Amino acid sequence: MNIKTLLTLTLFILTLGVAPGNADSGTDGVLSQKEITAAKKLMDTSINIALGINLDFTAEENDKFWPLYEEYRQKIRGVRERKLSLIDEYAARYRDDTVDDEFADRAITDFIKVQIDTAKIRDKYWKKFRRIIPATKAARFYQLENKMDAEIDYVLAGGVPLIETK
Repeated sequence: MNIKTLLTLTLFILTLGVAPGNADSGTDGVLSQKEITAAKKLMDTSINIALGINLDFTAEENDKFWPLYEEYRQKIRGVRERKLSLIDEYAARYRDDTVDDEFADRAITDFIKVQIDTAKIRDKYWKKFRRIIPATKAARFYQLENKMDAEIDYVLAGGVPLIETK
């Protein structure tokens, strides 16, 4: 196993460290605000490290990639904040036993919009990344991004109990 793979694997394992079930988790199995905040911070830090380790940019690619990446992350971060707000609202309603059909409909509609908006941003920025780095590096970037997002989503999903049906 090479050093890049080992470091990336370590980052993914660290990401799982914010999973529900640790001592700070609420007794109801819902992610706490502290856990959501930790996941957000870890995601930002982890993906920057993973990208730096795995993309092997030339000096010119490096100079062009990071400013565009920051612009891209700001757009993605805005959409992810909407997703986290939905989770936070659901957690509060779940704790208060106020999840009803109206909220469920709105929450899932909003969640689908988050997924669509994420896909639109990725599509738009794919074209921009392709102008500054080779397709193989851009594809590797998207693979890494998707893996890190999947890890975070896994952690978040573990802290979101299923809706009680009536």
